Amino acid sequence: MRALVEAVREAGRRPLRSALTTVGIAIGVTALVLLGGLAEKFGRLVAGGREFASGQITVSGAGGGAATGMTRGALLTSEQLAAIAAVRGVRVVAPVIMFPATDTPTPLPFTLAPLVFGVELEALLHNRHATPPRVRAGRLVPESPDEVVLGSQVARHFGADVGSTITVRGHAYRVAGVLEPTLTGPDSFVLMSFPTAQRLLLDSEPLLRRMVMVPGARLLPIATAAAVFWNDGEDPEAIARRIRSAVEHVSVVSPAEATMQLDRALGVMSGVIVGSGVVALLVASLAVTNTMLTAVLERRREIGLRRVVGATRRQVVRQLLLEAASLGLAGSLLGLCVGAVTTSALNAVTERIGARVFLLTPRLAVAAAVLPAALAALAGLWPAWRAARLAPTEAVRYA
Repeated sequence: MRALVEAVREAGRRPLRSALTTVGIAIGVTALVLLGGLAEKFGRLVAGGREFASGQITVSGAGGGAATGMTRGALLTSEQLAAIAAVRGVRVVAPVIMFPATDTPTPLPFTLAPLVFGVELEALLHNRHATPPRVRAGRLVPESPDEVVLGSQVARHFGADVGSTITVRGHAYRVAGVLEPTLTGPDSFVLMSFPTAQRLLLDSEPLLRRMVMVPGARLLPIATAAAVFWNDGEDPEAIARRIRSAVEHVSVVSPAEATMQLDRALGVMSGVIVGSGVVALLVASLAVTNTMLTAVLERRREIGLRRVVGATRRQVVRQLLLEAASLGLAGSLLGLCVGAVTTSALNAVTERIGARVFLLTPRLAVAAAVLPAALAALAGLWPAWRAARLAPTEAVRYA
């Protein structure tokens, strides 16, 4: 403790230089918090999708984005849904209607535009890996065709609560429930029963509606995707291969394939974002190296005198490393506070037009507080080593 107090006092003897170094580190930490907050939000979105996708086999029409089922092209027909259900080992086929609630794209990164999500929720309970959504208010399951359940983000988007009326693609619906925030996909969902979503899709696509109304056409039910669940003891990867062989013109993503795709996307994006923040910290650590080198040059007489009166090289190195670490810790705490305030302010703004973009998690806060101090100490290692090599007789030269 005494050595730390002395290190802080020594850093305070050069207030301007120490302040500039601390501010440089704080800027790097603030960048790390902001970029790390983006990575944490993206990671939470991907983790939610990974949890859901790993508990089902996802099937869509060929060329239609089977990993998410979020396109309106390449629909699954009633014949295809029946063929999937007939595959050996399949327990339940839950058809899904999923498409944007509006044609306006999301204005913010790492958020999802409001999505119509039509499915019979009871069928999704067969997903053993996904946690069922919970309601903050109202009911989880709509009881009539004119009722919907909103994710927390969509409820803010429409300014709606239980009992409110919202308009989706020209149709009015009463809000039966609002989900608890999850920071994942369901926050952007307008949940409704499958028949209601199917009717809304047909009303939104005139060409598709005309095809369905052709005399003798047997296209219904149709779906943008299907969640397939398997019997106990069955291998989902084997069932996915059977579906590919038995049903034509479909895209099939098994749980292992979905997990691999999502993990790859998360790794690439997180690496780019966090890597940028770490580069900012490394640049800031160079300021610590420069500061400590200058301090060693200015304090050669003092260091030499300490060596004359018996200070060991280890004690000299420890003292200078503590000074470097104290600069790094001060900068990290300042940058963490500035980053936390900035992310909170930006989230308050982005919530009005979509959803929170930044997510400041405990692990990010700990990393932002500890990593800069460690890098600063590492940056001060070389100047400290040079100072420790100073012979005691050098004190005479600078006296």
